[in-house]
Amino acid sequence: MFATQGYRATSMADLAEAAGVSRPTVYQYFANRAELFRAAFQTVLEDATDAALAALMADGTVTERLDGYLQRLKADGYETLAATPFGAELMEARHEFASDVAAAAFERARSGLRAFINSKSSVDADTRAVAIDLLILAPAGFDDDTPSSATYRRRLAALATAAGLLLETD
Repeated sequence: MFATQGYRATSMADLAEAAGVSRPTVYQYFANRAELFRAAFQTVLEDATDAALAALMADGTVTERLDGYLQRLKADGYETLAATPFGAELMEARHEFASDVAAAAFERARSGLRAFINSKSSVDADTRAVAIDLLILAPAGFDDDTPSSATYRRRLAALATAAGLLLETD
């Protein structure tokens, strides 16, 4: 409902109807729309983080795994937000109601990335740290010009390739 109507235009009645329950039932679990949004956003972020960490454990080269991680963690959500006219509004609501939830999910993702790189690469610790910084910090600038989803995905794939080259030991 938030993606199809935006945060501001979605009421608790809309959410109850979409869930197939009564408004009083929704209020038994959530005090207000912001709390429900926060819970929904947390679920989305946890699912994205789980998928990103699973990509690191999948078969493939380090570069392929890093690309899978970035695609699941960053590009899938970017594509979803780009597909709705309410993307900016939803991100605003995220900052207002769920910034701590987002920070926790991304810290879990970063922690898993660090563990993966430290276990899969035998290059020196400084080089591993540079690769980790690139993978964590660079995506923040990849959407400044509001690229298409395909361009954003290409940028993330290039980043994974660059980090993979840094981490190669051969």
